[in-house]
Amino acid sequence: MVADIIRTERIKKGLTQEELSKIIGVTQQAVAKWESGKAMPDTSLIPTLARLFNIPISRLFGVEEAAPASNTPANADDRPTFYSVPVLGRIPAGCPALAMESFTGYEDIPRSWLNSHPEEFFILEIFGDSMEGARIFDGDKALIHKQGYCDSGQICAVGIIDDTDDYATLKHVYHLDDQYVELVPDNPRHKRRKISKEKVRIYGVLKMTYRQHF
Repeated sequence: MVADIIRTERIKKGLTQEELSKIIGVTQQAVAKWESGKAMPDTSLIPTLARLFNIPISRLFGVEEAAPASNTPANADDRPTFYSVPVLGRIPAGCPALAMESFTGYEDIPRSWLNSHPEEFFILEIFGDSMEGARIFDGDKALIHKQGYCDSGQICAVGIIDDTDDYATLKHVYHLDDQYVELVPDNPRHKRRKISKEKVRIYGVLKMTYRQHF
């Protein structure tokens, strides 16, 4: 039973219900309901709990992994099909807004999207319409490859530092010369912006976007 698994793993970690609740950002009452079987954790919390307890995600969905068959080929690929990638909040694809790089959880991403290196990626949620021409829409999720540089014209998660705040946006980045870059939207209703390289930080390069349909 999932309730028993959560209780057992919490105790193995030496955590009280209150301590666990603070780590994952829920109330102590929520943890108590999980362990009594009166409620289940939100699916968005499952990867976080699995990582904290160091157990397979499938176990927290009540699925026990079968023992490997004895005739499994020695060269079989035993790497996981999915990896948990951190979601770091929202980034505007419209006018730059204050960067809130808060961790909000994990999302399971197919291994084939990540080149088997999940530590090199993070996810940002998109809002705004400035990149609609590149088929990047409000509500999409952006899979970003972490790197502090980019080729001219690539779409990047970019930090913009001014005198008071650190802002972030998703734009094409063009290198104009040694001193300036131009941040270019993909929607004619939004303006290009020329800015000093000293005020720009490349968080990473867009690998792909995806969306969920309910």
